[in-house]
Amino acid sequence: MSNQNYTNRNHPGAKMREVSLPRLLLLTFRSWRSMLAAGLILAILLAGMKVMREYSNRSVSNEAHEEYLAQMAMYDASVQSYSSAIERFQTKIDAKQNYFNDSVLMQINPHQECVSSVSMVVRTPGLENADETKSNAAQTESGSIVNASNVVHAYNDFIKNGISYESFAQELGVPEQSVRELVLVIVDQFHFSSVFQIQARSADMDFSARLMDYILQQIEEKKGAFRDTLGEYELNVVSRNEETVVYTVLLQQQTDLQNTIATMQKNLQTSQTALKELIKPTEATGASMKQILKHGIKYSVVGMAGGIFLMILLHAIRILMKGRILTDDELNVAYGLRNIITLPAGASRREPRSFIDRFVEKLVSDAPDMSSAAANDVLIAKVENLSAADEIRKVLLVGTVGGTRLESFANRLSKRAKESGSPITFEASADIDKDAEAVRRLRTADACIVVEEVGETAYRDAAEVIELLLASGKPVLGTVYL
Repeated sequence: MSNQNYTNRNHPGAKMREVSLPRLLLLTFRSWRSMLAAGLILAILLAGMKVMREYSNRSVSNEAHEEYLAQMAMYDASVQSYSSAIERFQTKIDAKQNYFNDSVLMQINPHQECVSSVSMVVRTPGLENADETKSNAAQTESGSIVNASNVVHAYNDFIKNGISYESFAQELGVPEQSVRELVLVIVDQFHFSSVFQIQARSADMDFSARLMDYILQQIEEKKGAFRDTLGEYELNVVSRNEETVVYTVLLQQQTDLQNTIATMQKNLQTSQTALKELIKPTEATGASMKQILKHGIKYSVVGMAGGIFLMILLHAIRILMKGRILTDDELNVAYGLRNIITLPAGASRREPRSFIDRFVEKLVSDAPDMSSAAANDVLIAKVENLSAADEIRKVLLVGTVGGTRLESFANRLSKRAKESGSPITFEASADIDKDAEAVRRLRTADACIVVEEVGETAYRDAAEVIELLLASGKPVLGTVYL
C-alpha cells in the first residue's frame, strides 16, 4: 500500500500527515455522480466527433478507386509469382530429397566403396593387322576397327539400359533405377579402344560381386544376338578385381546434391517469407454505418473511462488541497481523543440515499453494520457510560459539519435519549471559533463531543476547534464521525 506525506500549505504549522493513496481513491468515489456525468459528457463528445468525421468522409474518389485496382492487380500478380515459385521449389526439393534418401549410391560411404570391376576386350577379324601400316589402317578403318567400336558401344548401351536389375531392386527394396546407377561402364569416348571396363559398386563387397556375376551372365547370353547384328567378334575378360576404394567423385556428387537441396530450401524459405510479408491493399471505401457505429461505441467507451479517470484525479487533488480528514483516527491519534462511534452512512441526513451511495459508503466508511436508530442508541449509551461518574447532563455537539446539519443531529439524539429515559440532552454549537453565542453555549455545557465527517471536514479546521475545546477546560468525551 503506497503512502504519501503532505502538509497543508494554508497552515504551514500543521503537523505532517500520512496519506493512504488507496484510502484517498476510495473517498473520491463518494462523488460518483460527477464522475459518471463527466464520463458521459466526454463519451458523447468523442463518439460524436468520430461518427461525424467518418460519416462526412464516407465517399471515395474515382482516383482512389483506380489506384486501389492497380495495387490489387500488382498484389495478385505477386501472390501468383511467389506461390508458383514455392510450388516449384517444393517439388524439386521433394524429388531430390527422395532420391537422396532412396538412392543406394548416395548412401555409400565414398571412403569405403566396395567395387567389383571387370576389364573386357573386343576382337574382330583383321583388327590385329589394322596398325601395321598407315595404308592398312586406312583400309581397315571402315571394317574391323569400326566393327569393334560398334561392339563396344553396343555392350555399353546394353549394360546400362538393356539388363533388368529388378531382382536386385526387390532385394534392396528400392526402385530398379537405384540399382542401375550402381553399374558404371568406362569407355574411351574420344579415341577408339577395343577395351572397356565394367564396375559394380555398393557398400557391401558380396553384393557388388553378385551384381557383377549377374552382368557377366547377361553379357554371355547376349553374345549370339549381337553376332547376328554386328558380325563376328570375340569378347573376353581381361581381368577382374574386388576392392575397397576411396571414390572422390562420389563424395563430390553427394556434396553437390546436398548443397543443391540446401540452396533450394533457402530459396523456398525466401519465397515463403516474401509471400507472408505481402500486404493486401485496403480498398479506400467509405465506412459503412455499421463500422461508423462500431467506432462510435469504441470511442464512447474510451471517453467514459477518460472522464471518470479525470474526475477521480480532480477529486483526489481537491481532497489533498483542502486537507480533508481521510480516516476516523487522525484527530484521535493527534490529540489523544477516543472515537465514540462512526455512524453509518446517512445517519445524520434526512434526504434519501440511492443504493449506489450506500454501496460506496460501505466501501469508504468504517461504521458498524447497523441501522441509524441503533447507532444513535449506541452513541447515547456510550455517552451515558462516559459521563456517569461526573453526572454530565448537557452535552454540546461541536464541529464544522454545518450548523443546520449539526442542529438536526442534536435534536434527534435528544429526542431519542428522552424516549429511552436518559437524562442527557444534546445541544449543537457550530462555528464555535466564530460565533459568540456558540462560545456561551460551551460555558453552560457539562461536556463536549466533536462531530466531523470523514472526507469532507478540513483537518485544520477540526484541529482548531479541538484545540479551543481543550483550552477551555471542558471535558471532551471523544469524537463522532458521520
